[in-house]
Amino acid sequence: MKNLPDDARVLIIRFSSLGDVVKCTALPRLIRRRYPRARITFVTSEAHLELIRDNPHIERAIGFERRTGPGGLLRLARELGGARFHLVADVHASLRSRALRALIRAPRTAYGKRTLQRFLLIQFRWNTYRRAHGKEEDFLAGLRPYGIEDDGLGSELHLERLEGDPTLAERFAPELARLRHWRERGLPVLGVAPVAAWELKRWPMAHFRTLLERYVAATGGGVLVFGGAQDAEAAALAEGLQPHALSLVGRTSHLESAWFAAKTDLMLANDTGMSHIAEAVGRDAVVLFGPTARELGYFPVRPGSRVLERPLPCRPCTRTGQGRCTHPLRKACLVGITPEAVLAVVREKLGRG
Repeated sequence: MKNLPDDARVLIIRFSSLGDVVKCTALPRLIRRRYPRARITFVTSEAHLELIRDNPHIERAIGFERRTGPGGLLRLARELGGARFHLVADVHASLRSRALRALIRAPRTAYGKRTLQRFLLIQFRWNTYRRAHGKEEDFLAGLRPYGIEDDGLGSELHLERLEGDPTLAERFAPELARLRHWRERGLPVLGVAPVAAWELKRWPMAHFRTLLERYVAATGGGVLVFGGAQDAEAAALAEGLQPHALSLVGRTSHLESAWFAAKTDLMLANDTGMSHIAEAVGRDAVVLFGPTARELGYFPVRPGSRVLERPLPCRPCTRTGQGRCTHPLRKACLVGITPEAVLAVVREKLGRG
């Protein structure tokens, strides 16, 4: 086993995407568990900086703005180069991250993307994975030779700063009042993330609508709808469920979404970053898997989380949701997951069976 100094200077690099950055948030804790006085710097994209900024195990969190290009990367390398890192954990292995670690010239860990295994699985349905694994395992693999092991606690997002933010409480005063009302009446609160960056990953919006109407009729509970500014369908979904739904669509940052996710009882989501955010704040997730598969590493990790999927021979057909569906019945992998099946799982998880 290799050893680092107890006060080792360690650099973690992961620029994107949302789910990957969330899944990397355990690494600083695991490093500090083995090296309690380690001084950790974490570099991510500017868009995801808020997710790591309040992590107590990180000494310095840095956001990189992609549009600054090679010049910005050179400036960042010069800024970091003086730290004389004992170890660089590049858990992205992109062209940009490889260039940055080369410019810093510090010892680095290995990170295997399992590119060949992934290619064989997606292109030819040839499964060469010895077992299903999580991306957390890949991120940690290069650190294990230094005695850094998983503690089973998963990802972590820190919301303390938001809890004490009066401006946030003022911005969302009506929503927080409605949440208190539901809580006082003993009603469940279901978080819903009905969108995804790529259309192939989206459970039909009509299915979401049917499911939520039946959920409200069965439980009388509330719904928090999450989404980005461009997700008009998600906003319309929330509008159609009034007065039982609160729309956060286009109104929250990633960390603010996590803050609201922590106020739900359960998260229902497509295979997207919102499911990982929910787990990182201690909430179980019910996740709808279509064109992807557990071997690709993004299955939920909490024991109480559930996945609904259909065992079709054409799955998986994509890693990210990009591409085209080849099934005669387009998106049969998701369309065939019925609202009734999802509602049964949701009610079971909420104790409202």
